[in-house]
Amino acid sequence: MSDHPRRYADGRVVRASAGEPASPLPHGIPHSEGAAGAPGSAPPPPPPPPQTADAPSGTAPVESCESLRSELAERSDQLLRLAADFENFRRRKAQEISDRSRYASEDAAQALLPVLDNLRRAVDHAASDGGGQQLQDGLRMVVLQFDQALASIGVEAVETVGSRFDPAVHQAIGGEESDEVTEDTVVAELQPGYRLHDRLLRPALVRVAHPRAHGDGPPEPPG
Repeated sequence: MSDHPRRYADGRVVRASAGEPASPLPHGIPHSEGAAGAPGSAPPPPPPPPQTADAPSGTAPVESCESLRSELAERSDQLLRLAADFENFRRRKAQEISDRSRYASEDAAQALLPVLDNLRRAVDHAASDGGGQQLQDGLRMVVLQFDQALASIGVEAVETVGSRFDPAVHQAIGGEESDEVTEDTVVAELQPGYRLHDRLLRPALVRVAHPRAHGDGPPEPPG
């Protein structure tokens, strides 16, 4: 054991007789570091729980079910209109592509028609001048080939003589009154008209017979 006496913190010597326990330390004097880990000592108190922030008061209320249903119906209507617009656009584009393919030969047909007219005039002139039969037959063959070529690309002649006058496909050059018709009727073709499928390339130049207007009124009833 150490020969040095134990002392209080204030310097006084701790005295103890044989067999007498050492005097307790005065109040306020801390124990040695080993006393903190002595068996049976109470564990330190747990730290206080963290303070949680309260939910802010006055938050916006949740939208009602009716408002949600109304918004859903509006969005659904917008989607339906968008789908309908897209379907119309798709159909228009498909029709444009179809028309472009269907009427692709329109320019070629327009260019061929004057040639066909000249051939017909040559045939008529050769016949009136008493030209050779072979020349007439040859020219008629060319005209027939032109008709067949035009028909192969969808070009057809407009019906004229004997048909009802239709201003949509006929252009009247002259007219006359007749007792033999009950409605405006084409009686002569001056230049044939043509259509490409259902599109008119040019109207037919025709003469039209009109029903004769009778000036006599109905007989008067007997008095």
